[in-house]
Amino acid sequence: MKFEEALDEVARDCRNKIMDGERIKRNERHIIDSYERLKLQKEYNEKVMNLLYPNQRPSVVGIINDSNPKCQYEFVRFDKIETKHPIEYIDANCIDYVVKNINKENCKLKDDMPVSFLSIKEGDIESGKMWYKHYDPKLPDELCEMMARHNWGDLKYMNKKSIKRDTKKLKKKGKDIGVEMGLTIRRTDKNNPIIVEFD
Repeated sequence: MKFEEALDEVARDCRNKIMDGERIKRNERHIIDSYERLKLQKEYNEKVMNLLYPNQRPSVVGIINDSNPKCQYEFVRFDKIETKHPIEYIDANCIDYVVKNINKENCKLKDDMPVSFLSIKEGDIESGKMWYKHYDPKLPDELCEMMARHNWGDLKYMNKKSIKRDTKKLKKKGKDIGVEMGLTIRRTDKNNPIIVEFD
């Protein structure tokens, strides 16, 4: 009886050791297979990433948030690709940077001015007029021209003394300084009043 019990116990121990060995082998095979799968998946993901357009990305299926930025992860699926909105590029001509005026005390321009204003060359009245029209479309053409002439043209160098001198010269010739400067001067009387409308 004792002999049979001892044989049964030996058989049980052998069976348990064999089962443990099989389980260890099965776990090792499973780990190797998972490594192979991960390797294949990584290669597939890299191929898919190379094929994606800039406006495409893999769909996010999970996110890990943490206070440490290095521990924040996104889990994605490469078999489901999301298409983002098309990329909109801003034309370089639409960007107008403001240049800071450091020496405001010794400079004629007291404010910070954009590059488009500073890039207009001396004597280019037409470009200056167009700049003012673009800057404020409500300004009248005559005022835009006067302001352009003041910044880039002949009015830039005028002062009170030169205006008085030019006025005297023009009066001797019988001309008006406003007409010479490009301004149309309308005079009013009782029959023809000047009406200014503000919309």
